[in-house]
Amino acid sequence: MKDAEYDDVIQGSLSLSIMIRLAGLAFLFGALIGQLVDFSYTIFGALHYNAPTLQIPSLHIEFCWWIPVLYGSAAVILWAGYVLLDRKFKQKPRGGFNPSWRFIFASILFFAVQFYGGPFFFSIGVSNFWLVFIMISTALLVWWVFDRTYGGLVMFCLAAILGPMLEYTMINVLNLYYYIRPDIFGLPLWILGAYMCGAAPNGNLARKYLIILQRPKTKS
Repeated sequence: MKDAEYDDVIQGSLSLSIMIRLAGLAFLFGALIGQLVDFSYTIFGALHYNAPTLQIPSLHIEFCWWIPVLYGSAAVILWAGYVLLDRKFKQKPRGGFNPSWRFIFASILFFAVQFYGGPFFFSIGVSNFWLVFIMISTALLVWWVFDRTYGGLVMFCLAAILGPMLEYTMINVLNLYYYIRPDIFGLPLWILGAYMCGAAPNGNLARKYLIILQRPKTKS
């Protein structure tokens, strides 16, 4: 079905039931995808956890039980934010309010490559200065290609603010892990780009599953 057929649903009210189910899906997707990309930090030696729950030394993998919980929780915030801001700005996203699965998978793939790119370039000696440029410019490209909405830009910036604030607490207060080559407050500034880049793929997943959850109430 075309996006136009869902205009009344997309811009209409949201039931509590739908939002709860959407939050559950967001948590599951965020926890899974977040954990998979997070492995890149230890694989390429960009950071180390002080008390990992599980380690695979041969693969340089370190796992902590709370990592998927954090990524899942972040996805809940992103999905809810996109759904609400789409209604506020009423601006059609790059992939529409009902993006195709190919479009969604492409946005996730670009995000995963960008996320892994930061630690990889770190491992081959690229300076933090150039990593900041690479990560933020590619994040902007992902927003432009896979979202291009004002609401998406708000979530893009919000992720870049809240993510590092949380990491500051986990590093300097809770002492959960440490970066090998930080810039300020124990954080490398290039991680801003990773947070920014994750916004658009989450937004597209939120839009798709909102349509799926609302579909029984739409006309065939």
